[in-house]
Amino acid sequence: MPPTSTADAEPMLAVDPAALRRALRRAAPTFDRAALLAHEVEGRLLERLQLMRVDPARILVVDARGGAGGRALSKRFPKAEKVQVDPAPAMVRQARKRRGWHRRQRFCAAWSGALPFPAGTFDLVWSNLGLPWANDLDAVLGELHRVLAPEGLVLFSSLGPDTLAELRAALPAGYSRAPDMPVFLDMHDVGDALSRTGFEGVVMENETLTVTYPDLRTLLADGRATASGALLANRPRGLLTPRRLAALEAALPREDGLLPARFEVVYGHAWRPERAGVAADASGTARIGLDQIGRASGTR
Repeated sequence: MPPTSTADAEPMLAVDPAALRRALRRAAPTFDRAALLAHEVEGRLLERLQLMRVDPARILVVDARGGAGGRALSKRFPKAEKVQVDPAPAMVRQARKRRGWHRRQRFCAAWSGALPFPAGTFDLVWSNLGLPWANDLDAVLGELHRVLAPEGLVLFSSLGPDTLAELRAALPAGYSRAPDMPVFLDMHDVGDALSRTGFEGVVMENETLTVTYPDLRTLLADGRATASGALLANRPRGLLTPRRLAALEAALPREDGLLPARFEVVYGHAWRPERAGVAADASGTARIGLDQIGRASGTR
């Protein structure tokens, strides 16, 4: 669900939550085998985590999918309690089934923008490639901020606007009116959203990862197997005909005979301050009540 509430971003196209949940349900048996990009990004997130001095007692994994992230975090922090959530019950069942010997884990079905946990519950919140499907990024980040304990860390990956640029450019070759594709937020917009929702110490970076496919049909099948297919509310409701498929494939560039699919991967982390600050609204305005104004240290 591409984010819509970033102050200076263009209006984004909404993902249909029911379509996303159906796609996740269908992809649940195949996700861990097919999600090569997600596994690669997960490894890079873990490398970043190793550079941080954290020893969380409670970890929340949002948009957990098949549970690979939770299993990796169990190896890194074996004594920590882990909770994995995903909006699709089928994914939750897969994650629970594959938890192995890591027993300090709990699982539940929930959207990342409406988490069923008290405020200040977790010391680390982890999200691997779940934020691109959030219709309201500020609401999701605000919820992650709420469930984090003071001095807690959020560590995540997302997708940037250059993702699948080749496919986006090829669409007019197959359609008289090209269907819309999700438009993902620039990393600077995501960083601004983190600051607006009360996080501090925001760090953002990006890189481009390329996955190659023998043909377009295989690329699209990979998208379905990882619940990344047609999810927009205004998506076309017809079949992709052989003629249209051939026209799209002819318009795509090839490298050494293969179709390159480039993904702009965005990484970010931020901290919930020890004392909660005042989050700004979408206009950048922060409103402070009289009860939030304290005396300066050392004054009487």
